[in-house]
Amino acid sequence: MQDLAVIILNYHSKDDVVRQLNTLIGEGIDERVFYILDNDTDHHKELENFCKSLGVYFHQMNSNDGYAYANNWAIRKGLSEGRKIFLILNPDIHISYDTIQRLYSSLHDLPEIGILGPRIRYKNNNELIFSDGGLLFPEKGFLGDHVNYQKMSTETTLTGLNYDIDYVNGSAMMFRSEVLEEIGFMAEHLFMYYEESEWCYRLRHSKKWKLAIDTSLSVYQTDSSRGEVYEYYMTRNRVWFCRKWNGNFLFLLKERFKTIKRICRQKDLTSRQKRQFARKILSGIIHGFSMKL
Repeated sequence: MQDLAVIILNYHSKDDVVRQLNTLIGEGIDERVFYILDNDTDHHKELENFCKSLGVYFHQMNSNDGYAYANNWAIRKGLSEGRKIFLILNPDIHISYDTIQRLYSSLHDLPEIGILGPRIRYKNNNELIFSDGGLLFPEKGFLGDHVNYQKMSTETTLTGLNYDIDYVNGSAMMFRSEVLEEIGFMAEHLFMYYEESEWCYRLRHSKKWKLAIDTSLSVYQTDSSRGEVYEYYMTRNRVWFCRKWNGNFLFLLKERFKTIKRICRQKDLTSRQKRQFARKILSGIIHGFSMKL
C-alpha cells in the first residue's frame, strides 16, 4: 500500500492518536503512510515528539481552521508525494490494519467506487451499529440519519456492500484521488459538520462514481456528547446546504424551533444554558443565510 495516505487530525485527542499509531504500526502498517495533523492544541509538542520517535509525518496547523481545511491540506500534501488512495480517520476510531487493507483492496478491485467506508459500531457496545452509511433528506431540510442507526448487528440482514447511501461518514472514509478531479475538495468554510456529507453529495450527482459502505468490515467509535457548538454548526451548515442543493427551508426552520422548545423544557439545564442553546441555533440560522455558496 505504498500509494496510501492515512490522515489523522488531532484536536485535543492526543491519547487517541497515540493509541491508533501504536496499534496500527504494531500490527505491521508502514509508518510512512501516516499524515498526522494538529489543529493548534496545547499538547501538540508531545504529539510531535511521539510521531518523530516513530518516523511518522507530523504537521502543526498553527490555527484551528476546521476539519475540511486541515484534511484538504493533508490531501494536497499526499498528492504531491504520489499518494493515490486516502483514508481519513477520526482519532476516536478503533480500526485494525486488516480492515484498512481490505478497504484498500476493494477500491482497487471495484473501480466504480469513488468513496468507501466500513460499518461503524460503538466501542462500549460493539454489537450496536452507529452507521451503515449516511442518509440526507432534502425534503426535511437535509436532516441527516444513518442506515441501521442504533440497531444490533443481529437485527439487520444487510450484508456486503451498501450503495443505498448519501454519504460515507468522515470519521472513517477511504477514497481514490481521481474523485478530486471530478468534484474538487471539501468545502472549507463549513468548518465542522456536513463537510463530508456535502462532498459525497457532490460525488453522487456527478454520476461517474459510486459511494459504498462495506458492512462486512467494522470499526468502533466512542460516543461523544453534543452541546451548543454542535447545534450552531449543524444549524448553520444545514441552512447553507438547503441554499446550495434546494432543500426544504420551511421544514428546517420548524424543526430547529422545535429543538429550541425541547431544550427549554429540559430540567437538567439552567436558564442561562437554555438561552445559550437558543442563541446558538438562532445565530446558526442567520449565519447560514449569509454564507457564500
